[in-house]
Amino acid sequence: MDADWCRKYVNSCGLVGVLIGMVGGCTPPGPNGGASNNNDNDNQNGRPQWQLVLKDLPSALLSISGTSPTDVYAIGADPADGRGPYVLRYNGDEWRRLDTGASGDLWWISETPIDGSFYLAGEGGLILRYDTTAGTFEQQVTPGDELLFGVWGADADTMWAVGGDIDNPDTGGVIWRFDNSQWVEEDLSAIAPNGIPQLFKVWGRSADEVYAVGFAGIVLRFDGTAWLQLESGTTRRLFTVHGNANETVAVGGFASGVIVELAGEAFVNRAVPLTPQMNGVFIPPDGNGVAVGIEAAVAFQTASGWEVQMTGLPAQTTRDFHATWVDPAGGIWAVGGNVVSDPLNEGILAHFGSSNISASIANP
Repeated sequence: MDADWCRKYVNSCGLVGVLIGMVGGCTPPGPNGGASNNNDNDNQNGRPQWQLVLKDLPSALLSISGTSPTDVYAIGADPADGRGPYVLRYNGDEWRRLDTGASGDLWWISETPIDGSFYLAGEGGLILRYDTTAGTFEQQVTPGDELLFGVWGADADTMWAVGGDIDNPDTGGVIWRFDNSQWVEEDLSAIAPNGIPQLFKVWGRSADEVYAVGFAGIVLRFDGTAWLQLESGTTRRLFTVHGNANETVAVGGFASGVIVELAGEAFVNRAVPLTPQMNGVFIPPDGNGVAVGIEAAVAFQTASGWEVQMTGLPAQTTRDFHATWVDPAGGIWAVGGNVVSDPLNEGILAHFGSSNISASIANP
């Protein structure tokens, strides 16, 4: 394992093109039978299809969220241009780069606004609060400088951030909790006296049911009182966890992928053979989930299980997808780029749906 992985936790081994070809053959339809093609920003027939909206950005895009198809936020690494991490907002007509006033890579944005604000987490213990009404960023005081890969909250008094010491993935994991007015580190010695593995993402169904996943297949669940460890069914890295009222799904792997679903008190691997490494997953409130991974791999949840499909996107998308989001109208968004080694660059953003998404970036 190379040092770059230890820094950023994902690795593309160049196998996924072969794997997808063996699984999917020719370019299949997109989710729910929609057509899938390789047009760049050209959806004139009104049918759902994939569009490579943005490519070759100076920063890899690492997370995406929003409130509607015309209010979307994509965040990523710091391109070292003096303006801080790359944060884009889409208003339905164009993208605009937002200046955060901070520096360092940003790895995740909260799924929804928490009491009117998105929370962004990243490098060096960085947590930003973005007030969607005022359009301003506020840097939070945090208890350490660990790299934060995930953040989630039920409300402004119940928020969690996870990450760890990148030089100590076996026992350097941390969970921070927002305790009324400040971020504090959780004591997890009851689970692992010598420290837990590095954690990558956190997501919850409510304030009393929160999941965190990470290195070596670790899955933790908070029940409103304490964190407990669950059986994950794998020792491989789990990068993202998400769900809805009925499902909890985590994805990960290394070159080849795992997709585990919670069944009772343990997770069961539902990935079909030859599934490539999956980095991100999103389960909408209604409808089937979507997972994304290395070399722009996409897997859709169907009645018969998870199916890997080719998007038909242009060859430039041999870069990795890192995260995905399904907007309230059912549009699928995926972001990524060079997410393996420094500098984190060559950002990409793709969309599946019937809308033509603008590629115009103001204030780039």
